[in-house]
Order: sequence, then structure tokens, then C-alpha cells
Amino acid sequence: MSRPDRSGSEELESIVGEAGERALVRPFHGLVIETRRLVLRAPVAIDAPAIAEIADNARIAQNLTSLPHPYRTDDALAWASELADDSEQKHLICLKRSDGRRTPIGAITLDFRRGARLPTLGYWIGEPWWDRGFATEAAHAVIDYAFLHQGHERLSVSCRVTNGASRRVIEKCGFQMVAQELGHSAFFQAVVPVDRFQLDRRTWESLRRWEPLRLAKG
Repeated sequence: MSRPDRSGSEELESIVGEAGERALVRPFHGLVIETRRLVLRAPVAIDAPAIAEIADNARIAQNLTSLPHPYRTDDALAWASELADDSEQKHLICLKRSDGRRTPIGAITLDFRRGARLPTLGYWIGEPWWDRGFATEAAHAVIDYAFLHQGHERLSVSCRVTNGASRRVIEKCGFQMVAQELGHSAFFQAVVPVDRFQLDRRTWESLRRWEPLRLAKG
């Protein structure tokens, strides 16, 4: 596999040949991940009002464990200011528009939240953009980056047992259920049952059929 050339292109094709080949591109400052319809980039302070507007929704918060409700601009500012290290990811999900603009529609992360042993995937999409496959598309890209460029061997994700839409996203990404647990819900201020899933590198390599990962300098 040849080494991608950063000097001649703003866009870096991460996968060449068979899905699952290990790329040589490493994380770099200003990373942007692009998919067919989306741009995943780091949130900044100026994004806070837009993030708060779409995240302040009880139908989103009740299906997550840690998203506060009400969700205010200060919450968005605090989230945007948190730094992710090289083993983690934190992206604002933006929808590409025909006029060239990019509209924030949600967020996706991969981190060691609450002292988790494995890097844990988390995501939400604003209600106007539900049921259009955006969460799955973003998750595919984050998972690819985790295995190809961050060197992770196994990922984790969980969802409330009542969240059928999130479960479908998780299953489309190849995760396998490993346990049912109790997690604290910020919305209900109580513990709620959650299903825990894991995805290892070997399974990802065998199942991956989605579009190649594309990296660009933002």
C-alpha cells in the first residue's frame, strides 16, 4: 500500500484497495472527515448557539444518558471547549448543502467517558434530520478513523433499551451486544437499563462495506 501524499491534495483518501488495509496517515491538527453527505469537524465556540438550538430537545435527551436538559448555549460552549486527545474524537456533524454551506445537525464522539475501559462511541442527531441515515453515515466514518488511524483494537457503544433507532445504527456498524447494564440518565435523574455493544478490528475488517474514509484539512 502506498503512502498518501499530503502535499498535492487537500483531500486524503484513507483506504486503497481492500477494505481494512491499514493506512499510514496519522492524526493532524485541523482534521476534517468527509462522507458523501456530511462533514465531521471539531466544534468551536461560534457553533454554540446552533448546537444548543438543536440539542435542546427532550426527545433527544431522554434517549441519551449524559446530555443535560434543558440544553443551553453555556452547555454547548463547555462541550466545544473540551479537548479530545489523539486517542479520542469529537466532531460536530454538518450537512453539506448545494450552496456550499454546511449546516450543523448533530454531534458524534469517541472517548473514554466516565472512566470507560474501551473507547466509547456516542452520537445524537437533531430531530429535523432523523430517519435519513445520517447517524449511521457519521458512525461509519468515526469507526474507520478509530481503527485505521488511532490504532484501537476494540470499540464500545451503548444505547437505552427503548431506543430502537440507535440500536439499528449500532447493528448497521457491526457491533455485537455483550451485556445489559444500568446507566445513569441525566434527563430522568435515575438509572435506566442500557444495552452494551462491542466491535473489534477483525469483525470490522470482515463486515466493512461502506464508502472509503476521506480526510481533509479544515
